[in-house]
Amino acid sequence: TAAWIEVRDELEPAARQLLGDLQAVQWLKPHWHRLAQRTEGLGFDAAFNETHAAPLFLRADDAAAAAAAVAKIASWRRIPAPLAWMAEARWRQDGLQACWGLIAELAWLAPARCDELLRRWPDPVLQRLRRRFDADYEGDGDVTDLAWFPAWLLTEQPALATWLGQAQPGLATAPERGLRALLDLLHLERQGRQRDLVAQRRQLRELNAVLFAAYIKTR
Repeated sequence: TAAWIEVRDELEPAARQLLGDLQAVQWLKPHWHRLAQRTEGLGFDAAFNETHAAPLFLRADDAAAAAAAVAKIASWRRIPAPLAWMAEARWRQDGLQACWGLIAELAWLAPARCDELLRRWPDPVLQRLRRRFDADYEGDGDVTDLAWFPAWLLTEQPALATWLGQAQPGLATAPERGLRALLDLLHLERQGRQRDLVAQRRQLRELNAVLFAAYIKTR
């Protein structure tokens, strides 16, 4: 922890002042990597989560090592910090499509953590969709609305169904049920099952009228 504080509070500010932000980030990567390697054997501690090896490997731009470090944490998909680290690691390794399911799980579990993560990702597709959601989704007007982002995505980009459908079952919250309902609707539409469609649409409207309006607008 002392070494991490030294790099964060002393070495990093000095490097940014001397080299500028972009060069400092590159210069610091070996330092973060050495710190990550030194902490690999330590378990996850929610009170000091930023000193875990996974976020340090991400700072060092070693996504594969970060993902491996997260995978060692028991029940990592049920803990906001490691879930966010794994989503970022997968994005860096395999691109946005590979981590849509993890983004959905994080949005349901910890909308504020998901918000922080999405704001840092320089992916133009993701940023465009997020801006449209913020502009179009009429929810409570705070960060908790982001829990509905995965379901809303299916009203804008039905082709994401394959990727969002990979999200593992969570606590069956309303936003998660909204995503599952839309996945079912898209499946019923492809099969042309009109009677079942009517019933499923009614359920979606009762669950979230705003989401239903976004869905029906494209029909």
